[in-house]
Amino acid sequence: MTRLLRRAAIALVLVLAPGSAWLLPATGAAADSDTRCAVPESLTFVDTPLPQVTKKLQARLPVHVVVLGTSSSMPTTKGLPRSYAAGLQAALETRLPGVLLQIDNLSEKNHTAMQMAEKLARTVAPMQPDLVLWQTGNVDAAQQIDINDFSAALEDGIAALRKSGIDVVLMAPQYRMRLSVMVDVAPYDRVMSQLGNAEDVVIFPRFDIMRHWADNGTFDTRTDDLAMQMLVAEAQNRCIAGLLADMIARAARLPPQ
Repeated sequence: MTRLLRRAAIALVLVLAPGSAWLLPATGAAADSDTRCAVPESLTFVDTPLPQVTKKLQARLPVHVVVLGTSSSMPTTKGLPRSYAAGLQAALETRLPGVLLQIDNLSEKNHTAMQMAEKLARTVAPMQPDLVLWQTGNVDAAQQIDINDFSAALEDGIAALRKSGIDVVLMAPQYRMRLSVMVDVAPYDRVMSQLGNAEDVVIFPRFDIMRHWADNGTFDTRTDDLAMQMLVAEAQNRCIAGLLADMIARAARLPPQ
């Protein structure tokens, strides 16, 4: 089913079932107290389901999530900002009341998409999680990995997960205004978005969200105060966790394709 047809089908469900427990939230902003988290609804719209997660939720069974990424997805370590992954479980539990979650974080520093695709096939798929959150792109951009090799690695990783019946959410690279003049991340973000659309994979558009915040001066990232930089990074990561949880909850509530 094309994306246009799916959007029409979703709209029809919302019209015909006003009392349904599976209604989508009306806003694309994270349901958190920090108003800086708000982004245009178009950035967090999702019309691709997560059938394995949906099945577990409907059966009231535990949902097993694996996070695979690089530095920005790693468990928080001393001296570094609290990552979005550190707040993800609480954010998901808020949006999916009563769900039992197991989240395993297998992120490592400096891994390229190709290295992670190999890990997905060799290590993650045999674990049989219900959902994999795959964050990649910044390392490939910094190492100037060939864009076609990056795309092929994404395809291989997605194929390995789908072969095992595992849902996947691709998490786009970070946008950092200061780094953008040295590392061009945009081509890798575009490839991820294009591949996600072609493969019907849920994409969390972190690059576009962070660029929206930068363009609108939502977070003051111009300070040279290291303590303030830490606070700003942690605030952004809390918002990322909430917005990501919003998208996962929405996708898990969509009707099957």
